[in-house]
Amino acid sequence: MGEKLKEPIAAVLLAAGSSTRFGGNKLLQPLNGKPVYRYMLELLYEKQKEHRIGRVLVVSQYDSIFADIREHFPGVEAVQNRRPQQGIASSLRLGLARLLQQDGGLGACLFAVADQPGFSAASLEKMLDYWQANSYGIVAAGYRIKEGSGLQMKNPVIFSSAYFEKLQSLTGDVGGRQVIRAHLQDTGICEIPQAELQDLDTADAFLRLQFPFLCESGHVIALVGAGGKTTLMDTFAACYAQGGSMAVVTTTTRIMRPKQYPVVSHKEQLAALRQQKTGQIVAVGTDAPEGKLRMPDRMSIADLAEAADVVFVEADGAKRLPCKAPREKEPVIPKECDIVVGVMGMDTLGQPLAQVCFCAEQVMRLLGVDKKHRMTEEDMARLLHSEQGTRKGVGNRDYYIVLNKCDDAQTMKRAQTVERLLRQAGEEHIACISLRNIQN
Repeated sequence: MGEKLKEPIAAVLLAAGSSTRFGGNKLLQPLNGKPVYRYMLELLYEKQKEHRIGRVLVVSQYDSIFADIREHFPGVEAVQNRRPQQGIASSLRLGLARLLQQDGGLGACLFAVADQPGFSAASLEKMLDYWQANSYGIVAAGYRIKEGSGLQMKNPVIFSSAYFEKLQSLTGDVGGRQVIRAHLQDTGICEIPQAELQDLDTADAFLRLQFPFLCESGHVIALVGAGGKTTLMDTFAACYAQGGSMAVVTTTTRIMRPKQYPVVSHKEQLAALRQQKTGQIVAVGTDAPEGKLRMPDRMSIADLAEAADVVFVEADGAKRLPCKAPREKEPVIPKECDIVVGVMGMDTLGQPLAQVCFCAEQVMRLLGVDKKHRMTEEDMARLLHSEQGTRKGVGNRDYYIVLNKCDDAQTMKRAQTVERLLRQAGEEHIACISLRNIQN
């Protein structure tokens, strides 16, 4: 067994990955008002201020992370990884070498990754307590797949100085797992809730964090607004299908007839598809003019909810424009609906109202402006929060806001301004995303 250490340990946050599987820079993606990397960094920083952790060092390739550390995290050190393509081992070696360069007597080091935003302060405290209370030379976080099963190891991991030399010899994208496997007898596993240890390796994982209902069945979810409703509906439905569930998409108005999955108009057809296989998307509707679908007369939303794991309902239209205010009889939200998702496209900003807003007259009245007015962040927040705007008809249902088309850094920054205004107004569930980047 490794020698138990009572003194504070150092911590290295590995934040240099290129997010190849994610399809974009996941570490800089905003999640509930702050970028993903900040979640773990803030936990380590708090433990440093409490003197439970000594030095905290971040290894990254991103200038924006370095700038954030300089401005908001005094005492946290940063090391640049100029060769992140060499894998996580390169970041691990760089961080450890910097620590040992200035503190040759370092007793232990905690290595954490920057893409576990669900990890909690309580779990970090639990790991540190476990380390201090036991004589293991390695302590890893772990979770149980089911009651009675063995613990599956994940990050973070604490290594005593006895393993520093082995860690410095690592190469490739294996991290410290290779060292752990060779020394399982000296490894303790601290049990942490599985949800907290989820890595954001894919866009689906990121979506499930922002929209927890994607992990649940039994919902009827209405989509309203403009700027990507149908694409978002398809993206949500795909998350369910990939998890083995049957997702039904339909409308209380009109939607384009989908080409990528089957269309049915009778309960018997839906039941037959359900028996054939799991994990699928089915559109329910009958043909309408211009290649569209409408809700079948012989089926109700209640019928769909009974037959499928989840039902998505497009509850209004926007003629492919990025912004709208609902007309008098819109949106048509079914009574069975328990979640409403309001969508608006960020390409609304800076454009003349008349060019980007469906039902422009209603938007003009709500905002008190004329048709030449160019849309601002404040305008978007007012529309999304107003009960005469995107929030119309939501009532006591859960309300999620999606700011879509955050396709570049500048647009994402402006979307975060809208998000801040919405949170000040009392909204809780806001996601700034790029459906184009997620689907790519």
